[in-house]
Amino acid sequence: MREANLVLRFALELGALGAVGYAGLEAADGALGWLLAALAVAAVVIVWALFVSPKHTIETPRPVAFGIELVVWAAASAALASTGHVTLGVVFLAVSVVSGALNYAWR
Repeated sequence: MREANLVLRFALELGALGAVGYAGLEAADGALGWLLAALAVAAVVIVWALFVSPKHTIETPRPVAFGIELVVWAAASAALASTGHVTLGVVFLAVSVVSGALNYAWR
């Protein structure tokens, strides 16, 4: 079960990157949209790598790291909702929170 959740978490991480990137593209036309997409994806990657990933570089208490993780999930869900995919955003958030809570409990 833990291994399946880790696979799901990886898929959710990729989904979060896709969601914020897509929202960036939709936020503006042309090169500005691409720039916003790249910046949004970079922001998620940096936050995840610094605080949440198994090989994170900044040590924080577990509840703080979990809170940061929830913020990333919420941002990806909001990004989906902002592009008109509200139901998908809600489902993404629900699945992400359950997966994150399970991961938190199993550590």
